[in-house]
Amino acid sequence: MKNGKTIGMIIFVAGLIILIGYGLYQGFENLTIEKIDAVVAIGIGAVIIGLIVLFVSIVIEQQKGKKKMKEEIKKEDLEP
Repeated sequence: MKNGKTIGMIIFVAGLIILIGYGLYQGFENLTIEKIDAVVAIGIGAVIIGLIVLFVSIVIEQQKGKKKMKEEIKKEDLEP
């Protein structure tokens, strides 16, 4: 699942770069809630999608790790 983490991190960082770059380009005083440009919407979307992909890949990796750990532990070790 390394690909999931890599893709999620790339999308997340790309979204942050878009938002920071556009904020510097326009100036923070020009960005208001009433006026959300397409670039800001794309940047926010990329950040959210990147975070979701990261969280999902981490959860899947943890579940695989639990399953592998249970298989490696002998039954005798689990009994009191």
